[in-house]
Amino acid sequence: MPDGKALQMGTSHMLGQNFSKPFGIKFLDNDEQEKYAWTTSWGLSTRTIGAIIMAHGDDKGLVLPPKIAPVQIVIVPIVFKENKDEVISKAKDMLKKLRSKNYNVELDVRDSYTPGWKFNEWELKGVPLRIEIGPKEVASDTMVLARRDNNEKTTIKTKDWEKKIEDVLNNIQNSLFDKAKTHLKKSIVEVHNFDDFLNAIKNKKLAKSLFCGQSECELSIKEKAEGASCRCIPFEQKLAVSCERVRNEAHSHSTGKCVHCGKEAKFWAVFGKGY
Repeated sequence: MPDGKALQMGTSHMLGQNFSKPFGIKFLDNDEQEKYAWTTSWGLSTRTIGAIIMAHGDDKGLVLPPKIAPVQIVIVPIVFKENKDEVISKAKDMLKKLRSKNYNVELDVRDSYTPGWKFNEWELKGVPLRIEIGPKEVASDTMVLARRDNNEKTTIKTKDWEKKIEDVLNNIQNSLFDKAKTHLKKSIVEVHNFDDFLNAIKNKKLAKSLFCGQSECELSIKEKAEGASCRCIPFEQKLAVSCERVRNEAHSHSTGKCVHCGKEAKFWAVFGKGY
């Protein structure tokens, strides 16, 4: 997350037979004997909402990826007394066209609020794309597209709306993903000694290091490293190659041993503070 902490997302737990025995969950094994099942628990729940808010949000409020946003596009007409009907008419026509293409769209025609107030409110709600239509846009048969992710505004011809809006929403989706992925990569620091490990945690980074996998060692690390614990054991493990590379680097103190206790390492692990 942007504050340097790790958020536990999908979880899996080995429940053993702690639930199958009280509830009588049995199966017929290959030896034709009934046995209590070994059960697991898997979860990917509402914490993903928190992750989205923290990963993409800014000082203005939410920033939602288009593919999951409840409102993908909001149309805000900029009206004056003398041209209200024309502007509203064009805005409603655009609303109809967008909904025909299955976009989730809202048209904000509230008279009690200024366009600027509406802009701020929809930005707070994280709507990915805002369409602005005023007298100038009616006269020139154009409209203004305002992106929530980077605040960029572009003016497009109304006739080009279908391709342009699709491209912009796809670009927002990919841009948010790439930004988050880049942040994650920059936040993981590979370390080969405990001093560098502590320094990484102090600087709000995730420390990737060789680890023995022992709970006693992890507890000791947690006490010394501001509460940091093992957050992840990466699927891709290149222990042998990495150890060989480390052995050949004169500046490194690691020889395939645990970064903390010095025992033989079992794998690379990522450490960091959690919530």
